[in-house]
Amino acid sequence: MSSPSSRLTKRRPIVRVVLVVVSLIAAWHIFAQLLWIAPYSAAMRSLVPGNFLTSWQIPFFGQSWSVFAPDPINGNYHFYVRAVETVDGKQQNSEWIDATEAELKLSRHNLLPPRAAGLANEQASKYRDAYNKLTEQQQEVVQANYYTGADWKSRFETALYKASGDDATARTNAGSFITQHAYTSAYATQVAKTMWGEDVTTIRFAVSRQNAVPFDQRNNPDAKEEPEQWSPTGWRGAFVMPGQSHEDFADTFKKLAEEK
Repeated sequence: MSSPSSRLTKRRPIVRVVLVVVSLIAAWHIFAQLLWIAPYSAAMRSLVPGNFLTSWQIPFFGQSWSVFAPDPINGNYHFYVRAVETVDGKQQNSEWIDATEAELKLSRHNLLPPRAAGLANEQASKYRDAYNKLTEQQQEVVQANYYTGADWKSRFETALYKASGDDATARTNAGSFITQHAYTSAYATQVAKTMWGEDVTTIRFAVSRQNAVPFDQRNNPDAKEEPEQWSPTGWRGAFVMPGQSHEDFADTFKKLAEEK
């Protein structure tokens, strides 16, 4: 039978390996945080190959200094959703619902709000950023309706690339937009199916940004709200991404949407 000291001696190499691995992970994580929250630098970001830095940071470690000067957050995003619903056997357009307003209820009077409190707001921001990089011809494609037939998504994407012409930058931006369009459509579909039934096949979403009242007018009772800046999008077919959990989403979202 081996003594405690001999067993301890045998464990030391394993402990050392574990400590080295944990130290390396900790060092990488600190380095990744510095790269992520520091002012953007393509040269610095290129130190990490591919998309590894983004994959490491999102969704759990994402953060930024955008709440501080000199460039604090100065606007609100809205993510509106509607659908073609069936009422008494007849199809009709539903009312609009603001998904951002519903989710933000999770953060009010809550010191530790869940990540679900900002999903719609975050996706609206990403969608609008991608939309604003499109050319006028590409935006016209986005504003058109694509919802009939199982191939509506491929027809939409083909039309968007066609509107890009031979411009390499426009084609790159079209690809980035298609990614955000897919995520946004999937989110809107979850909202629509939650609010108007699993049989929903046609949806529409509208994303907007509304700038905050300028800081120097914050105490002016007559200050007018800034107008919403829209990213118009046509009707779309329902779209569900692989691995989406509709049941978990519906349990949370419907209670928030119906809460007064």
